[in-house]
Amino acid sequence: MYKPIRFGSGHRAFDGYPAHAFDAVGAGSFAFMQSQLELIDTKIVEPLQAITHPRDIKVKIGGGFPEFITMFATNYASPGANALGIQGTSNTEVPIVQADIQKGVVQVHKWSHGISITYLDLKALETAKASGMPPPVSIQEMYDKGLLTIWNKALDYDTYFGFNGLPGLINNPSVPEIVLPNGASGYPQWSKKTPTEWLNDVNLMCNTIMANSGYDAAQAMPNHLLLPYTQFALLTNPMTVGGVGWESAKKYIETNCLATAAGSPLKIDQLPNPWISGQGAGSPATDRAVCYRNDEDCLYLGVPTVMTKGMTVPTTRNGGSYETIYYGSMSQVVYRRTTTQVYADGI
Repeated sequence: MYKPIRFGSGHRAFDGYPAHAFDAVGAGSFAFMQSQLELIDTKIVEPLQAITHPRDIKVKIGGGFPEFITMFATNYASPGANALGIQGTSNTEVPIVQADIQKGVVQVHKWSHGISITYLDLKALETAKASGMPPPVSIQEMYDKGLLTIWNKALDYDTYFGFNGLPGLINNPSVPEIVLPNGASGYPQWSKKTPTEWLNDVNLMCNTIMANSGYDAAQAMPNHLLLPYTQFALLTNPMTVGGVGWESAKKYIETNCLATAAGSPLKIDQLPNPWISGQGAGSPATDRAVCYRNDEDCLYLGVPTVMTKGMTVPTTRNGGSYETIYYGSMSQVVYRRTTTQVYADGI
């Protein structure tokens, strides 16, 4: 019978020296099955985040890349002793109405951000796809989601804090401020007050806005109240008032406050602490509640241009890559009326 001839030490094909080739791949003889024994979870775990500006302010889109947004307002007056014009038997004075028009200007901010994808990364992805092992998500898709997150975070920042020294929703010096009164405990903080005292504070905010706005309940009564998470959590507990049970103090206040009674249902929402906690007056700073009418006739955020792809160019940076620049624009918070909002500090 024919016997194969062995040379030297009789190493087999693919034998290495001093160990077998591919020993590092797997410990068993089924190393070739390793890729088949893996189950790839294609769900990409992304960072957790909160985007709240679409809830808390109306957004007007369109306009390109202006430097400013301008708007106009008018005032009326009737001078003289008989300003209302009511005539009596001994009064024949006819007053003459006067009017003036004012122009307001708000700043528009430009926004830009870029992504860079290297040529070698693109070739590696092509190879992986050709080999039947494509990644669960493309680089472009990951960058697009990252850019959208940054864009929305920029809109949040501009909405609440403002930018470049210009105010936002929670720090406008032209908005009236009140300090909440002490409760029966001798403290203004909601953590030391009863649910009935919380309702009284909300009604105080509503009454302040009404007094500042000529008692125009149809156009000025607040419909939105923003609280820090800590104070909002107090409102989640069920409660009983006058023998009547409520699913939560939040529901009790929203149902029984002055705004809802006047036909403007109030909505109470929590705002992430970095935006609102510690923004109130006092030393040390106190927490702040923001009560306002969320209506385009009172205030809005202008977005003349949403995040838009501008250009893609090749570059020698990063060993050779394609860079894409995205652009957008956003205004500071446009206040048509500041009297329809109030800050309540000490909450």
